[in-house]
Amino acid sequence: MKTMPAVVLTAEREIALEERPRPSLRSDQVIVEVELCGICGSDLHSAQMPQVYHGDCTLGHESTGHIVAVGADVAEWAVGQRVAINPNGNVCGTCKFCRAGQSNFCVQATLETALGLQADGGLAPLMAAFPSHLRAIPRGLASREAAWVEPAATALRAVERAGDLQGRTVLVTGGGPIGQLACRLVNLESPERVLLMEPAVDRAEFASNSHATVIAADEATESDTRVDIVIECSGNETATASALSLLTPGGTLVVVGGGRGSGLDPTTILLKEITVHGSYTYIGEFDRAIDLLATGQLAVADLTSVVTPLSDTLSAFDSLRAGRIMKALIAPSQH
Repeated sequence: MKTMPAVVLTAEREIALEERPRPSLRSDQVIVEVELCGICGSDLHSAQMPQVYHGDCTLGHESTGHIVAVGADVAEWAVGQRVAINPNGNVCGTCKFCRAGQSNFCVQATLETALGLQADGGLAPLMAAFPSHLRAIPRGLASREAAWVEPAATALRAVERAGDLQGRTVLVTGGGPIGQLACRLVNLESPERVLLMEPAVDRAEFASNSHATVIAADEATESDTRVDIVIECSGNETATASALSLLTPGGTLVVVGGGRGSGLDPTTILLKEITVHGSYTYIGEFDRAIDLLATGQLAVADLTSVVTPLSDTLSAFDSLRAGRIMKALIAPSQH
């Protein structure tokens, strides 16, 4: 059996670089050679998230590449086509959520067969995918930008969940990749201003490129600052509590960052009549994110810190955990 290197969440729930069998070609699937795969913030905590990350599984759900083999029953795709991978694309089409246009709640797609979470993903040179996972990459979209489609789609859904942003003051809490993307997407909607709450100096320095003004949590609570909308990207209890205190009565909070402890004070929500929205993965936002990147409306080049071969992935995990870099893209086929 031919093998290949892969970054795996092992059955013992440890992240390791191992030799794994190469994917075999099923008649209803394609094989993709992975050009680039981003490391998501949730990947760093995959060992502690058994409800979504299954053990004995190759990680990587932010991938792009080209098709190298096509199953006999696959009609619409061909060898050589460049694709972005929607890891949650294997929707059943029959559950009540799929029928209602809410496929981000399809259990099969998001909790049973998501690539890089429950099925082998893109932190390996080759990956198997169903046609429903595939999205064509426009000719002018470079691979480095195409590797940002999945996180851009996540951020785009959160921004769209916030409603009309024109003329509003919007606070984004958490200046990691999703937070920076959220700021840039908010800016496209003509807000009055965009604020970013991010304590890490290195990450806060990206604020100007993200069309945002940095505001500290203590500065915010001690001033008269008030915001209409908060997009919470940090998963941090303290940041969420600060954001609630800054929201004007009748304001909106969108939660896209997950973490222990909510910071959601029910009394504050009650007295201010704050509307709270969750934002979970994406639906049509994946395709719209491709368009935003391909047309240059959403710039991401500055957010990529390193592009590194698969052999250096564990070091990239360490750098991300330590906050030394913004984003690592892994090139699994690079030697």
